[in-house]
Amino acid sequence: MSNTDGGWNPQDPYSQDPYSRDRYSRDPYGQQPRQPEPFDPYGPRDPYGRPANPYGRPDYQPRQPPAQPGQQAWPPEQPPAQQPGQQPGRAPGQQGLPQYSAVPDPEPAHGLVEEPPTVGRAWRWAWSAFGASWGTWVLMSVLLGVAQGAVVLVFSPSALDGILNATDPAAVDAAQAAGRTITAKGLAAAGTAVCFLLQALLYAGALAATRNRRVRFRDFFLLRGFGGLLGYAVITGALGFVSTAVPMVGWLVQVVFTLLLLPVPFLLLTGAGFGRALGGGIGLVLAHLPATLGVYAIFAGLGVASIVTCGLGLVVVAPAMLLVGAYLVQRWTGEGVHP
Repeated sequence: MSNTDGGWNPQDPYSQDPYSRDRYSRDPYGQQPRQPEPFDPYGPRDPYGRPANPYGRPDYQPRQPPAQPGQQAWPPEQPPAQQPGQQPGRAPGQQGLPQYSAVPDPEPAHGLVEEPPTVGRAWRWAWSAFGASWGTWVLMSVLLGVAQGAVVLVFSPSALDGILNATDPAAVDAAQAAGRTITAKGLAAAGTAVCFLLQALLYAGALAATRNRRVRFRDFFLLRGFGGLLGYAVITGALGFVSTAVPMVGWLVQVVFTLLLLPVPFLLLTGAGFGRALGGGIGLVLAHLPATLGVYAIFAGLGVASIVTCGLGLVVVAPAMLLVGAYLVQRWTGEGVHP
């Protein structure tokens, strides 16, 4: 029985291609040329006249005669019918890979703010966060302000003597002279360090506001990285000592280093190590120097303006500026902020 797999490919007695042009130009005996045979759309047949596709295979494609220049092959080739459930471009019965829908873009977790940080956005967010818990902020500012004032008096005996003897000019002069000694300046620098540790409670509250807009009293006492905060307090005290021991130049050094180290307390409270927080804080300031200068200038201006209110304005200004700093540091480090 003849094999019909792939179509019948008859061979003439002289091993000539049945579709070769020589077959149509001369007969097997090399005699007179003869006309080409009409094309059989049912495919070539065997010597007994049987069709090459007797079983009606649907995927059978009969061999086509070579197309003449400028002539389109006939019949046109049609792609095999697609079976139900078959993926395009795959043969019937071939297992395809599962199709998955496109992964949507991630959305900000818990509705956190992901917009580009600017001083204007930070200012608006800070006042909004302050208004959400203004009672807590004002109370903590008053308590810490009173505590810092007490620390200053304890670590500056000459200042306390001057206040107690304000009506005695000779006692006031003696107190001022005592305050200019190296010992008095070193003691005052220690008081500056302690005052920063008290102010770190406000830093912690501002950082907590970036995660939850309404802050509670216990949020101010969650001091992570307390060892790093102690190291930063020593730096703050040293800068205070230099500013009083070396007039003008020391003050300029204190201003520059305070500017460069503005983000460091926030980084320490997030759990960063001391060295990493110092390097990261300076890097953030240098990378966003215009915004940092703007915030620093606003804070200095508001601090000077609070003198009109005898320092009472700092009860509102200090928390607002710390909230501005917390917002910018969180956004500069790629963290989200609660709206």
